Amino acid sequence: MTAIREKGTKQVSKIKQWKKHVQEWGLDPKYNHALSIGIRLNTNGWSGDAYYLKQQSAGKRTIWQLHFSGLLHEKEIKQQRTGTTYNYLTKNTAYSLGKINNAYTLQLGYGQEQMLFPALLDGNLSLSLRYTAGPALAMLKPYYLKMLYVEYTPEEHSYMLVERFSKDNADHFLNPSYILGSEKWSKGLGETRFVPGLFAELAIALEPEKPKSFVKTITIGGNAAFYSSKIEIMAERKSYSYQASFFVGLSFGKRWK
Repeated sequence: MTAIREKGTKQVSKIKQWKKHVQEWGLDPKYNHALSIGIRLNTNGWSGDAYYLKQQSAGKRTIWQLHFSGLLHEKEIKQQRTGTTYNYLTKNTAYSLGKINNAYTLQLGYGQEQMLFPALLDGNLSLSLRYTAGPALAMLKPYYLKMLYVEYTPEEHSYMLVERFSKDNADHFLNPSYILGSEKWSKGLGETRFVPGLFAELAIALEPEKPKSFVKTITIGGNAAFYSSKIEIMAERKSYSYQASFFVGLSFGKRWK
């Protein structure tokens, strides 16, 4: 009986030590707020991120996050014209064959960060779960190409037009023989189409060391967004009104009281 009591006492003691350990890691009266910025690589592009976290209790924080992302289609491949016959019209530049829109998204999320393990690997790594959701906005900017046209009247007359994709120019727009390159990125900004939506995100946050005033966080997770209309990026490719991706990110920032 005495042995059983001693064993039970030791287990209770271990639980108390663990709770104290969680509080020491997850609740520091010197630092109740954190702000960080970072980047991440997505399976469908890239993102620039900003995070604001506020301490609620031991191991639990409220999180606001802002993501600006560039979307890439899985069939999107950069290429460049190699011929020099029409170089007097313009300089050959890289382009993506079949691309009709540059696609970007802006997501504003609100959620929670819950600490799962306060100190792994001898106190040098903590692991938390983040879950957020909120409004999303997709921005579709028309993609312009420098197109080659040749007429015979009866002499050969060649000229260049800068065009976006349409049913009328599809034969030219989708044929590398008539493409001299892509136009500058700013072309078509005024024609950007905005598509509202919603998103949800789930991620694991890793902090390599006990956070002090300077914080460094690695995030690994998934993101899914649903929009009010299809997100069209490539011609002759099926488009969907949703986007889903996995990501890995790195952020740096500061903490304060």
